Amino acid sequence: MCNRYSLTAELSELTEDFRIDRVHVPYLRRYNIAPTQQIPIIQQIGEERCLNQQRWGLMPYWGKSSVNASLDTLGDKTYLRSMLTKKRCIVPCSGFYIWRQEGKSRSAWRAVHRRKSTFAMPGIYDLWLDSEKNEFPMCTLITRGSAFETEHRLPLILDEASIDVWLDPKETRTDVLYALLQSLPESEFRIYPVTPLIESVALETPDCIAELNPALSLVKI
Repeated sequence: MCNRYSLTAELSELTEDFRIDRVHVPYLRRYNIAPTQQIPIIQQIGEERCLNQQRWGLMPYWGKSSVNASLDTLGDKTYLRSMLTKKRCIVPCSGFYIWRQEGKSRSAWRAVHRRKSTFAMPGIYDLWLDSEKNEFPMCTLITRGSAFETEHRLPLILDEASIDVWLDPKETRTDVLYALLQSLPESEFRIYPVTPLIESVALETPDCIAELNPALSLVKI
């Protein structure tokens, strides 16, 4: 699955690039975003495009805390189909992490878009109420296939025109929505080795995105 990414844009860049009208939550640059954390998302609320935050991973028992929803099986589950037609968001991303296995060693790599410093990953969301009626906004990313010959899922990316349609609550036609969800060729990304310490969620510094000599990125397991 796609389970780590970064968002390193300044707030001014983010609001301009994604035409955000209102910021509802404090914003910080993030270098090692992990599942179950609160993550920045962009959603349409009324006439405004808003920056908000939600838990990354579906919480109820049927969601199994899933952080990814496969495009190939998205239509197989009723609750996911409902989110697709009614509750869509985008997750801004500056780069995502993958791990490569080489014999008994594994190395961490970061994938960045060659033309966009920050890109839009499609997400769907819901609101879970616990037994005390506390609200927990939650979301999952839509992915497809595997990334760079690893077991990690490849996030989908929306272009500017697709973002407008994806966030439009009036658009409920599944054929139109599915047509927006196209995988990009791997050649659209550049990947480079990073510190294996990103495996720890405790590491949240610019060191996470610094390029390493490939020999230094290997860790024995």
